[in-house]
Formats: sequence, C-alpha cells, structure tokens
Amino acid sequence: MDVKTDVNALIVFVDIRGFTAWAEKIGNSAFLDEFAGQWYAILEKNFEKAALLKHLGDGALIVSEISGKTTSVLLKSLLRDTLKAISKTGGDFKAICKKFAEEEGTKIDLELGWGIAKGPVKRVNRDYIGADLNKCSRYCDIARPFGIVIDADDFQNLPSLPASLKIELTKQTRLLKGIHENADVWVTKEVAEQFIPREDLRENPEVHVAGICFKKEKGAYFVLLGKRSKERRLYPELFEGCGGQLARNELFYEGVIRHYKKEYHIDVKVFENVFGLYNINENNEPKIPGIRFLCEYVAGTPSSRNHIPPTPKWFSEAEFRRLSGKDFIPGLKDEIAKLLDIYRKTTR
Repeated sequence: MDVKTDVNALIVFVDIRGFTAWAEKIGNSAFLDEFAGQWYAILEKNFEKAALLKHLGDGALIVSEISGKTTSVLLKSLLRDTLKAISKTGGDFKAICKKFAEEEGTKIDLELGWGIAKGPVKRVNRDYIGADLNKCSRYCDIARPFGIVIDADDFQNLPSLPASLKIELTKQTRLLKGIHENADVWVTKEVAEQFIPREDLRENPEVHVAGICFKKEKGAYFVLLGKRSKERRLYPELFEGCGGQLARNELFYEGVIRHYKKEYHIDVKVFENVFGLYNINENNEPKIPGIRFLCEYVAGTPSSRNHIPPTPKWFSEAEFRRLSGKDFIPGLKDEIAKLLDIYRKTTR
C-alpha cells in the first residue's frame, strides 16, 4: 500500500545537454555505461544529503525535504548551498569529460542544464509527486544552451555568492511550454543571452516616458515646470516636466497623457514627432531608458502634492531661459529648449 505524506521540498532537475547526439555518434555502449556511471557518482557525492536522487536517462531529479519554517534566511542558505553543489558538480563533470575524451580519442562538448524550485510535494513511499516537480522540469528544459534557471517566486531574494562560483543571475519572465503560464525566473548569463522567440519571452524592463508641456498665449510661449520635493530619492529640489514608468500594454503617448492627468491634473496633447531620448544612470541604481515628448496644454488647473509650491507653475520662455541649468534634472533645460526649437521649425 502506498503511503502518501505532504512535505515541503527543494527540487532540482539536471540534464546533460547534447548527450543523445553524442552517444549516437560514439556508439560504444560499454564506454557510455562507464561514463554514465561516473556521472551519477558525481551527483551522489555532491548531493549526498538529498532525500531522493532519481536517475532520468542522462539527467536526474534531486529532492531535499525542508523541515521547519521557510524563513528568508533559510531560503538564501538553501539556494547558496545548492548553487555551490551545482558549481562543484559542473567542475567534476568537466573533469570526467576531459578524461574520457583523452581515453576514447574523441571530442566531448557536453554541458549541464539545471532547474531549481521549491514547494509542496507528496512523498509516496520512496518517490515524490506534485505540480512543482513538473514546473521545475520545465525550468530545466529552458536552461539552454546550458546554465541554471531558478523560480524567482520561490527564491525572491538571492544570497550573496563567492566570486569563485562565477554565477551571474538575471531576472526574466518566461513562458513555460506545456504549462502555458508566465513564470518569473532567475537565469544565468548563458540562458539570458540565448536567442528566444518573442512569444516565449516576457521581459519586464523599466522604461520611462515624460513630457514637457507648453502653452502659447498672445504669441508668447510658457513652459510648465515642477520642482521635485526634498524627499525624492533622485534629483530632489530640481525642476522637471512630468512623467514616470510606462505601464504594461501602454503606448508612449498614452503614458505621457496618463502621468500628466494623474500627477498635474491637466489634459495635454502629445506631439509624437517632437521628442528626445534620455536615460537615468545613477550610481547603485538600475539603468532606465526614457523618451520625452513635447506636449501642448489642453485643459485643467495644474497642481501636485509631490512638488515644492508654488510649482507646478507656468514660466514664460524668458523666465525659463534665465533659470540656471543646475536647477534642472541633468540635461533637461537644454532638452526643453531643443524641443521648443523643433516645434517652431515644424509649425512655420
């Protein structure tokens, strides 16, 4: 009779990339059996504390039960130890590939793909079943051409790793084949840099959109500026236009209109052909690309809780040009002047 027990577990899948094609080319069953035996011996040595190490052709399923509360500290420790074991396994695997290549007089270009997750599973006698096992196998499958894929929901905070491991992790959103749902994952450099069809990759970069709003009264131009509050982490007490992150499923001009409505409480018309590119690239901050459009005031009374009074306010062009460039977000004053000049030339 099967005995089923619910447990929380760390799940690891590993697979040798290119093994099937290489094995068919070699055609020496005794040689391949010896190679596979040493490969599994490496896994058993480096994952000796696992509750299950199940051979799956040229790969394996490794399950380690997690006892106690899964705190952030525990999860970081689990992932750190697992990545160390993976690194050690990778080095040992390269060593046996080199050894067998010399002995057989052949070339062995084999790599390892890994998937890592955690979650509830059922222990059935000496085996395990559960949805997270299936999901982790999909992570291993997308670890191509080789490398590591980690469930970013299961491990939201990465541990500090020694430089000797040479493991760099990048966050992506990927579509899991066979499951048809998006998954946030940490991936190593080799996986991150592979070519992925648009349909299978869902990146989540931060992109900003911004606007510079002007109005024209009796032939004179006025520019709407806000001075950022003292509490802002970036560029406190400097002049800006209006903008922020682009939302999902939103066009550039739609984002600019939304930000002006939400932040300044006004309606604007966006000139999509009058724009400039910018970026936010501060120390210890992520790089953020942006695009800034010229906008024309339509309606509403400018007001904002995030700017130093009396801003946001209208500055005549003469007042604007007398302001020091140091009082603006870096490069913004010159950008405003440039956009106004482009507008004048296009409307002559």
